Amino acid sequence: MNTEEFLLLPYNDVEELVSSGQLNVSSEEKVFHAVLNWVKHDLAGREQHVAKLLKHVRLPLLERDFLMSHVECEPLVRTSEPCKELLLEAMKYHLLPDQRAALTTERTAARQPEGLEPFLFAVGGSLFAIHSECEVFSARADRWQAIAPMLFRRSRAGVVGLNRQLYVVGGYDGTSDLSTAECYSPHLNSWSTITPMGTKRSCLGICALDGLLYVCGGYDGASCLNSMERFDPLTGVWTSCPAMLLRRRYCRLAVLDNCIYALGGFDSSNYQATVERLDPRAGRWDPVPSMSSRRSSCGVAALDGMLYCVGGNDGTMCMSSGERFNARRQAWEPIAAMHSRRSTHELVTMGGALYSLGGNDGSSSLNSVERYDVATNKWALVTAMLTRRSSVGAAVLDCLGVPSAS
Repeated sequence: MNTEEFLLLPYNDVEELVSSGQLNVSSEEKVFHAVLNWVKHDLAGREQHVAKLLKHVRLPLLERDFLMSHVECEPLVRTSEPCKELLLEAMKYHLLPDQRAALTTERTAARQPEGLEPFLFAVGGSLFAIHSECEVFSARADRWQAIAPMLFRRSRAGVVGLNRQLYVVGGYDGTSDLSTAECYSPHLNSWSTITPMGTKRSCLGICALDGLLYVCGGYDGASCLNSMERFDPLTGVWTSCPAMLLRRRYCRLAVLDNCIYALGGFDSSNYQATVERLDPRAGRWDPVPSMSSRRSSCGVAALDGMLYCVGGNDGTMCMSSGERFNARRQAWEPIAAMHSRRSTHELVTMGGALYSLGGNDGSSSLNSVERYDVATNKWALVTAMLTRRSSVGAAVLDCLGVPSAS
């Protein structure tokens, strides 16, 4: 869209292009600049189209700094009442993160280019030493390959995918528990730092909901935590949230029915089977039925309206067993055991199945990966990672192919 050919397109073609939900752009900022450049190429003849084109730009998804430094001060926007209304809508979306679910429009949905496919990312961890190496798995190609390493060595970090970016938060570098965080762009195959958390956390729980990144619990180097904070990628700001009912390190978070569940963990005295749930709209944690087993550093993921929990450590050994929570019945039920005992592993959802990867079996770090088929209630071994990883972090992102580290 930054070509001479684009600037010469007629209005109808430009509108069709910028309104497409499948438009392949690395950032919405480029769409905004393209619209303005097209209008200014023939300002007298095209100024009448500014508002009609700007309504197709996902202004709420632009970072706040860009909104203020480029959109708000643009004369074409400031002199148009419809454009100012669109800017106001975007600012309201930024200023009221708790209400984003109710502020949904076609402009708050990220574009989904044709050809996106899910990739599984494995990040950091430890073998003989803590490292920064990362790799990615394509189910279609059935292959793992290396990608750019993180900026910092981390194990016991929180990893989550959000807005087609991979976020890695906190962890332990072999000397200190960390508050730092970084973000990976598959498009660029590169990492960049983001705002650090307000608290150092390793062994933390992490999840994403309504465009926000939530972390809670963990260990700060001195004590086990129950505090929670959230990060808004649009503003780059961390905000405190309601604390959990219990202190938990090695706990796991998952999202089910727009609520955040915190499962298991270790409270510095006891291995936990307890579970609690936060409804961000109510701003309160409530207990839900406990799991059948105590599980610290287990793998947790939501799939098809169920909350799955597999492996972990019950204080005596690493486990291979699994169970799932039926929110409608408010009850836990057993599922088939994995092939390997695992703790400090990860469990993710990809392509309608669950993948359990890495971790420790009680005596050694693992590079094996297992896939769970919900319909058959069976686990199958799939292609192993390139590197053995205990205290691994993992997440799934939809990408248009992933570059290798080379």
